[in-house]
Amino acid sequence: MHRVDVRITAALALLLAALSAPLPSAAQTAPAKGRQWALLIGVEKYQKARPLAFTINDVKVLSKTLHERNGIDDDALLAITDDALSPRLRPTRANMLEEIPRWLSRIGRDDRLIVYFSGHGFRDPAGKLYLAPIDIDPKDPASTGLPVEWFRQQVADCKADFKLLVLDACHSGSEKGEDDGSKDVASKDIGEQFKSLERVVTLASSTGEEGSLIWDDKEQSLYSYWLNQGLKGHADADANGAVDIDELNNYVYKNVVRTSKSHFPRKQTPVRIVRSGVEGTPVVVRVKPSDLKTLLNDMAEQLTLAAGDRKVKKVGVLEFSSDSARGELLGANFGTLGRWCADWMERRLMEEGEGSQTVTNGKVLQAALAKENVGLDDLSNPDRLKQLSQSMHGLPALAQGTFRNRTGRVVTLQCRLFRLEDDEVAGSAGGVALLNESEWAMLGKSAALSPADRIPPPPSFDTTTPPKDPQDATVAKLDEKGEGPHPMTNPSFELPVRIYVNGKERQGVAKGNNWYVPLQRGETYEIYVENRAGQPVCMKLLVDGLNTLPDLEMAKTKGVATYLWGQHVNLADARHYVLDPATLKTPRKIWRVNGFITETGTDGKVRDFVVSTAEKSLAAKRKFTDQMGLITAAFYDAVPTAGPLAVSRGATVGSALGTEAGTERSIDLPENEKYKPGKLRAVVNIYYSDPGDSTPPPAAPPAPARP
Repeated sequence: MHRVDVRITAALALLLAALSAPLPSAAQTAPAKGRQWALLIGVEKYQKARPLAFTINDVKVLSKTLHERNGIDDDALLAITDDALSPRLRPTRANMLEEIPRWLSRIGRDDRLIVYFSGHGFRDPAGKLYLAPIDIDPKDPASTGLPVEWFRQQVADCKADFKLLVLDACHSGSEKGEDDGSKDVASKDIGEQFKSLERVVTLASSTGEEGSLIWDDKEQSLYSYWLNQGLKGHADADANGAVDIDELNNYVYKNVVRTSKSHFPRKQTPVRIVRSGVEGTPVVVRVKPSDLKTLLNDMAEQLTLAAGDRKVKKVGVLEFSSDSARGELLGANFGTLGRWCADWMERRLMEEGEGSQTVTNGKVLQAALAKENVGLDDLSNPDRLKQLSQSMHGLPALAQGTFRNRTGRVVTLQCRLFRLEDDEVAGSAGGVALLNESEWAMLGKSAALSPADRIPPPPSFDTTTPPKDPQDATVAKLDEKGEGPHPMTNPSFELPVRIYVNGKERQGVAKGNNWYVPLQRGETYEIYVENRAGQPVCMKLLVDGLNTLPDLEMAKTKGVATYLWGQHVNLADARHYVLDPATLKTPRKIWRVNGFITETGTDGKVRDFVVSTAEKSLAAKRKFTDQMGLITAAFYDAVPTAGPLAVSRGATVGSALGTEAGTERSIDLPENEKYKPGKLRAVVNIYYSDPGDSTPPPAAPPAPARP
């Protein structure tokens, strides 16, 4: 018995050391000196030359990415296309000769420039090269075309510190009419004319012997599709929040070559053209964070394409974990957010790959990982991966997501798809996301905000700097408080959360910012929440990342709504309870949540919280087994609703290792539609574990705060 106590104590010490370690911070590139600019030219409906397909859409998609994902201001982006609202910005020869020099003259010495051209290129009988405006006559390019020599001089005269020229010409497979007898000039041949320019790198969509393929399914050229994805952040291999020229070129080259081989009858090989002596590895764009769901959707699209190209028919998705030492030990610095990311990725992969590939059920994969005792270190061991594949009847590939770093609200994610039979990386995707307050609450930290913490920063009179999002300051304050003591150690905390077993409180123990409650397998527990605030408060409650309230919206198929319960959910989307003191006549305003609620209303139903075996629970640990579970209670200001809410978003009041659902029972769970969640005011995370697994029962622990 003595030896067991020593082993457990040592494990607890190691665990607490990991949890007290500081969060990894994002590796930052040097701040940009100037502005990012972009000149985008797309010509499609030629008047005398062969029409092209999707070049206008290429420019529109690229414009959206550069604006929304790379932060380029509207006044720093010039798009010249057939359908431009302003007649001056349509790609005629006269317009381009006038507008391009005028616009480029605005760019300063510390700025960076992207120039993109998608359209025809022609050569006259003397061998001189021309970019083709919409009104070019292929039989007379000398007097109707845009001389490449002239365009080269405009780029050379631009003062930008770094200039990227992207040429997507010589389109193949895009004919919409009769051949006009002319022959396009390849992107590489045009790009070679810019090779001698200083501070200029040219990316050409294809070699001189190949055409630039059109990807009908994407309504873009093959090259422009992958260029766009790389600029979104998928090319950011070192996860530093910026895409440099090497990363972009490597990403686009690899994907264009791979996709052309798997989807088209001919190959396409992009080319980089650079003058010798270009200093360093210039940054092309900074990656502006998107919301987390948007980033995961983008990543799922990329991984689905990679799986299809490699003939992968089935994929398993691992829980997203940290790549830091702390994350490898426990993964607690990203709480239940990693499990939700994996669950969302599973859903998106199923939707993206419908009809071509399937996704292994997450619970089945988790059970196999636990049975084979597979850990993070084993993901680089081909023998262990083959063993895992065999145990799952030949699972061909795994998607492994990682949180590369986090600074405040900004988190960098990457996900690799690797084949189990040979440990080959079949594809990768990633980018930068901006967490909201509720997603911060899923990271496993606990904090309580006072009204003073919510005071907005003083207004700035600097008109050159965009206003800051108030959530930035809130998350910064949450991070600060998340390094302090747990809110439950404060006797004045207004929203204490307690765990009860058989009608008795199971007392917890605080270690730093973490609160631990010992629970044993097979025990049934309840969650008691007290509201001392003297006013209504909204609460969202997750157990191991599972929603404790049912959701209707997720199940609306063929006009029939069915309750879905116990779902992995982003806390921002979770339904809420209303803790309204006015509804209780007792002096102590305590609400009891005694299980996963499967139906609400006067004939509601609930399934008890039962502590389960490790493989049935929900947190991500080093060995992909769940030796410790996590209860997350997030509290929000209660904001009066303007009118009735849909049932799926209504506010339900609960009755006055891991968790599974017990036998379903009937219970009265009335709906309350008077309030909706406002600003986040507190987050309480409670870790629970079996003392025989990883943490000992606390010796003489302090009791939770009492009124």
